[in-house]
Amino acid sequence: MRWKLICRDAGDGSGDVILDLPDDLLQAAGWADGDTLALEPAPDDSSAIRLMKVVRCDVCDASTAETGHGILQAQWLDGERESMQLCRSCFGYAMATLKRAHWVNHMFDDDPDPGQEH
Repeated sequence: MRWKLICRDAGDGSGDVILDLPDDLLQAAGWADGDTLALEPAPDDSSAIRLMKVVRCDVCDASTAETGHGILQAQWLDGERESMQLCRSCFGYAMATLKRAHWVNHMFDDDPDPGQEH
């Protein structure tokens, strides 16, 4: 989807601009008040810009704007929910650690799970 918005000079001599984002744009993009957005030129139109939500890794604080992010989440029976947003590196580490823990917990089983990598 595309929106045409007007950039206003911040008026403080900094060269910064103010971009008012309409509610329908925020809702369509899944953004909320307080989100951090990154701005970059649109690759197919030199007069357009692209806004992307900047997600920071909950472990190492790296920006996930370039690679995307993974989510580790839980929904417990008592209704409690927990989640972490992870960069590619931290997500890979979490996956490798959990796979290793599975392997250690089952390495002496008589009938290993054939669906798991060893």
